[in-house]
Amino acid sequence: MKNSLYLAGLLRLILFLVMSVAALGADKEDESYILRPNDTIRLAVYQEVDLSVIVRILKTGEASFPLIGSVQVGGLSVAAATEKIRDLFAKDYLVDPKLSLSVDEYATEFVSVIGAVKAPGQIPMPVSGRLDLASAMATVGGLAENADTNGIQLVRTSGTTSTFSMEAILGASGRVQLAPGDRIIVNQSAFVGKTVTVLGQVGKPGPIPFPFTGKLDLVKAIAFAGGLTPLANPKKVSINRKGTVTVVDFKIISERGDRPYLLQPEDVVTVAERIF
Repeated sequence: MKNSLYLAGLLRLILFLVMSVAALGADKEDESYILRPNDTIRLAVYQEVDLSVIVRILKTGEASFPLIGSVQVGGLSVAAATEKIRDLFAKDYLVDPKLSLSVDEYATEFVSVIGAVKAPGQIPMPVSGRLDLASAMATVGGLAENADTNGIQLVRTSGTTSTFSMEAILGASGRVQLAPGDRIIVNQSAFVGKTVTVLGQVGKPGPIPFPFTGKLDLVKAIAFAGGLTPLANPKKVSINRKGTVTVVDFKIISERGDRPYLLQPEDVVTVAERIF
């Protein structure tokens, strides 16, 4: 009889250890983890096999356990939830309950990155719950070629919106922490589809795309248009900007280098022909 009781007790201990073994290696990591809806948690109660269960946390943050019923555990750390459940069992049902609580399966939550990035989509939040702005942008491959580098919006689940430049994200702003449900929206450059037209004595007259960066100078525009022809008069290059015509000496502008002549979308550049 004594042997039977001893064996029964030993079996209960072994069962408890088996249910707890998955949690033992992760206890130190799990204790500070904040429980979230849709997390699946494992409760192991020593010598109480019927009370040892695996349950999913509801959207309300509640999880249901034998005897003690629904318990609000969402928003609590694993350590705090363990203590709360232990107290509830000790209050009316068990004397000095010995139990362990661990996360069996983490809920998958996402941050969305959409717009002018190389691989738009949803980014799963790490188990640690920590994801910063720079890491999110790196995960989607960075900006697409046509992105507005100054128009990166962070839309919080709270409804607030902040705008960042890519330069700022590569610096201190990149450490801004994200939360599940946040959205990063990368706008297209305002210069998408814009052109400058170069006419007259150039190798390839016609419209040329305006760079997405928003910066194009006269020397580069003429280079994109195939450069000056042998018949070109570099001293008489005109820029028509919304009806206002300015004539410049292209040779002087190209030689000075430090002061480029900046163009605007829809400018029309005309290179005159030399008069012999």
